[in-house]
Amino acid sequence: MPSPLISVITVCYNAASLIEETIQSVLGQDYPNLEYLIIDGASTDGTLDIIKKYADRVKFVSEPDKGIYDAMNKGLKLAQGEWVNFMNAGDTFADCNVVSDVFENRELPANVQVIIGTTYDVYSDRRVLRPLQPVDEIAMYIPFCHQSSFTRIGTDNHWSFDTTYKMAADYNLFYNIWERYGAEAFLQLDMPVACYRMEGSTSYVNMHRTKGEYLHIRSRHRNLQWWKEWLKWHFRK
Repeated sequence: MPSPLISVITVCYNAASLIEETIQSVLGQDYPNLEYLIIDGASTDGTLDIIKKYADRVKFVSEPDKGIYDAMNKGLKLAQGEWVNFMNAGDTFADCNVVSDVFENRELPANVQVIIGTTYDVYSDRRVLRPLQPVDEIAMYIPFCHQSSFTRIGTDNHWSFDTTYKMAADYNLFYNIWERYGAEAFLQLDMPVACYRMEGSTSYVNMHRTKGEYLHIRSRHRNLQWWKEWLKWHFRK
């Protein structure tokens, strides 16, 4: 069974303290057919110097962008793979066998658009395994970490991130796939795929904005629960 080409994309900006661990994790995969793209937003802190150390094994672009989802779309346009994974700077694969364990000797049904694994949430003093959640929870929120997912892009590469969303374009993309193809398009694998860095906390302003974008995305299917959440969100402005 041929091994499909897998594209791993890292978007970054001024991530000199984080980027090398991610690069080494991706390049350390034992999978034989992987391309790695780094989309850098014209960093000024030495990030690009670190990336250039791996220039013989990495395709990279360094130029200003209009935000993280604009950078992710640049990566999608450059990707040649059948499947894509976005691994943020500072995050890593769970081990060196992840991509092989997902794709080698596995026949994937044609209807599967997204492959999901579990995630280690990494804190300063511990890491906690985040278990799989029912796919249909996507009707309410994104029930998995995008670093622990692979999305089929194929030759037509028809997926992209809607950059009108500044906080939840990834949720919008997965919601659209779920809405179009149903839960059967998501293959869940009970295996750790990524380690997600949980440093810092999201500010109240960003949490509120993210919730607003989630509600906008879900507004196509308004029900009593949606209205309750909208009223609660609206009056906390």
